Amino acid sequence: MRRRPALAIAALVAAVLGALGIAWLWTSSNEATQVIVVTADVPRGAAIQASDLATARVTLDPLLAPIPAARADELVGQRASAPLTAGTLMTESMVEPETLPGEGASLVPVALPPEQALGLDLEVGDRVKVVMTTPSGQEAGGNPPFTSAEVAGVTASPDTGTTVVSLLVPDVDGPVLADRVAAGNFYLVLDSREVD
Repeated sequence: MRRRPALAIAALVAAVLGALGIAWLWTSSNEATQVIVVTADVPRGAAIQASDLATARVTLDPLLAPIPAARADELVGQRASAPLTAGTLMTESMVEPETLPGEGASLVPVALPPEQALGLDLEVGDRVKVVMTTPSGQEAGGNPPFTSAEVAGVTASPDTGTTVVSLLVPDVDGPVLADRVAAGNFYLVLDSREVD
């Protein structure tokens, strides 16, 4: 029996579409690229660890520019320029070189006793004030002097309960802050975390 022309054409179109679909799938799989993804949440300003990163094979959108997997070692030790969320593709804008303190800045370690550190829950990138307090036996007067700083690191000692906070300040404020901390008459105040 002779085939109907319409059925023959439909069969031909189906075959062509099937071949195109297979070709598209093969091309897509071969255009997938190995890139770096975040595997753990990293706070802004924190140093990136090797355990925070992994590689994934993805097909890229032309608008995206993730960092290739081959550059994973370059990212370890650099700091997050913004909070990193697990599952995010890493891009250049998410990291900044590890250069602390940078030019024009000083890094001052401050040891907080348990009663000061309790409740602050400090994070890298927090803005704080180191307020000079009135020595015992003296009368307080007016607003006390203070030094504004940014938290660059937080290390807690489970044995002593002391929390060492590394504070980043302009280099002109470094000696002043160090002197206040050495005197022991200070209190650390956490500023608002809301972004202006």
